[in-house]
Amino acid sequence: MLTELRRVIERVAQASSFEQAIHFLVSEVRATMQVDCCSVYQADNKHQRLVLRGSDGLAQSAVGRTWISFDEGVVGLVARREEPLNIADVYQHPSFKYLPEAKEDSFKSFLGTPIIYHRELLGVLVVQQSEVRSFSDTEEAFLVTLAAHLSSTLRHVDLAEMMQKSQSLPRATIRGIAGASGIGMAQGWVLQPPVELTELEIETTTQIDAELELLENAFAKTRSDLEAMTLRLGKQLPRDVLSIFEVYQGMLNDVSFVKSLRLKIKQGYSALSSLQLVYKEYLKQFEALSDNYLKERAVDLKDLCQRLLMHLNQPQFNQFPQRSFVLVAEEVTATMLGDIPRERLAGIVAQRGTSNSHAAILARTMGIPAVMGVSADIALLAQRFLIIDGYTGNIFVEPDVILRSEYRQLLRQEEVMNAQINQELHAPAISLDGQAIELLVNAGLSTDADRAESVADGVGLYRTEVPFLLQNRFPSEAEQYQSYLKILASYHGKPVCMRTLDVGGDKQLPYFPIHEENPFLGWRGIRMTLDHPEIFMVQCRAMYRAALVYPNLSIMLPMISSIQEVEQAIGLLDRAWAEILEENPDKVGISRPKLGVMIEVPSALFILPELAQKVAFWSVGSNDLTQYLLAVDRNNKRVSGAYSTCHPAVIRALNYIHTQGQVLNSSVSVCGEMAGDPIGAIALLILGYRHLSMSSFNLAKIKYLIRRVDLSELSALKEPLLSAGNREQVQTILSDYLEKRDLLHLVRGHR
Repeated sequence: MLTELRRVIERVAQASSFEQAIHFLVSEVRATMQVDCCSVYQADNKHQRLVLRGSDGLAQSAVGRTWISFDEGVVGLVARREEPLNIADVYQHPSFKYLPEAKEDSFKSFLGTPIIYHRELLGVLVVQQSEVRSFSDTEEAFLVTLAAHLSSTLRHVDLAEMMQKSQSLPRATIRGIAGASGIGMAQGWVLQPPVELTELEIETTTQIDAELELLENAFAKTRSDLEAMTLRLGKQLPRDVLSIFEVYQGMLNDVSFVKSLRLKIKQGYSALSSLQLVYKEYLKQFEALSDNYLKERAVDLKDLCQRLLMHLNQPQFNQFPQRSFVLVAEEVTATMLGDIPRERLAGIVAQRGTSNSHAAILARTMGIPAVMGVSADIALLAQRFLIIDGYTGNIFVEPDVILRSEYRQLLRQEEVMNAQINQELHAPAISLDGQAIELLVNAGLSTDADRAESVADGVGLYRTEVPFLLQNRFPSEAEQYQSYLKILASYHGKPVCMRTLDVGGDKQLPYFPIHEENPFLGWRGIRMTLDHPEIFMVQCRAMYRAALVYPNLSIMLPMISSIQEVEQAIGLLDRAWAEILEENPDKVGISRPKLGVMIEVPSALFILPELAQKVAFWSVGSNDLTQYLLAVDRNNKRVSGAYSTCHPAVIRALNYIHTQGQVLNSSVSVCGEMAGDPIGAIALLILGYRHLSMSSFNLAKIKYLIRRVDLSELSALKEPLLSAGNREQVQTILSDYLEKRDLLHLVRGHR
């Protein structure tokens, strides 16, 4: 029945309205299954009832008017149980309720299955037959499979229809991925590019010199745009985030990229067509990647090419509203945000994109709430009043007066809170009972310095793969040396912990693609670099050379799962250090940078004593550790709800790591996003962690939090925290403490 199943799904997906989708569904199912009746009941969860929304077999006069409560009838029984019900003679069933207005007298056999979308009951799909019989296993399987496939389609068609029907909507909620925290309230303004890069027709030309000149002019104007953005945003953004525009400049200056464009023109293509052809070639490389971070770099490439296109085609740039608005687009890019005056941006909604995108990074730094990965038709959000909740990823469309009032109050509280937090940015991170907490920053967006250099205690995680990502080849030792030297100089006198190359598997380099069925369990991190000692040795030498100039370096190995990996890495590091000292005999006797490992693979928890004998410190990567412990990809919207650092297994694992660190005299820190979340930070402080590394935009908030807690008081919560049986209990313990200290306002999602 696979062919029939696909046909029904495609037919319903083609519907332009919810009513049409329901009509297609009931008629197609009745014909395909050769039954006497097919009906769909829609769940009205507010009133706890099921409304007949469509039928091919029942009286049409009953559609939209007939309803049945969740607690009555066989249809209600399907909804309550949330499982299929196959009844040979429905009249004999104790839950049967007769609906005279539906004129269902002639139907005896009954098969019903719930329609569920992300645990939300949308309705019940029913087929009926006049004869008394049980439906076959094949028929039941077909109906259940169909309902599972159609749940997403029906949910989104219903939402779109509701938004189209009225200018004064009942409250509609759209869910996406939280890209940047905060609250935004304003009308939506949809941004569409004047000309789409991929929509151009391929044209040839004989005017080679003229086209080359057009290309050079477009490059010059684009460089000028980026310089203007950098200048305009220079006072708003930290240098490392501002360097996003340097990434764009780097692409403009990329020899391979420019050479490819010129070659196409010399082959007889117009400048516009050459741009399109080269973009498509590069795009193929990016689409082959599985890592979300690297995929987001394809957005940067498209953004840059789109801007070049605008200068080549010379259309009018978008005229932004003069009032405050929520920017809505298929993809929000860094240059879009660079073009729009900050004071007009109330929020961002993007159909595509993740929290790794440059737009999301910019939004967080600029304090603009953002929701990414929205599946709704964005055109329907134009001129609609929107509330953007960047904490939860929710978008409220045309919310009612009460919800608007509640969010305005939260917005005022947030503004007051941010002002208070920023006042203490340069104050020491010392708790009420006088204990100092080391607050470090996760860096690596560029080799430039971070805004945290003046307020952070150092760098807890520097992602060395960035220099590798910004080129079309492996960077040389000299190039890496300059990158590492710059970051060590920026934090001179403060510790800088550099993670060795963490690519491969799910983090592939465009010029070194790796295709695997399960990249999260594949060839990545230390596994890849050990298999390529020529790459690892060059990086180690570059790091050690930089450490001879600035002695604030420590090195960390990623994705360690066995002692053998550490031993093999140490062997290569020993060789690299010996070579560097041999080349610099005047430096003999200088202290060698300490070596540590990332604790992010569960197997590492069971070899901690052996690790302590080999390395000086551990750093917990809470993001990957949580994903691996719970087997949840947090970027997968279907299961991201199961991802939680408050899961008891995560809490107990973190406690075990810290306890073992004390026993084995090994320094332990946390460098995942958990450290930058107020709830997560409180949990870590309770467990005894005193070295936290986080993104720069979270540092001020966590410092503010630390200065208002008593660590000796927190220690009393350790036993209850470790005894909690589920994540709700963990969250309650943590949020209750924050509420007691009048700090719950730091965690919007828990209000």
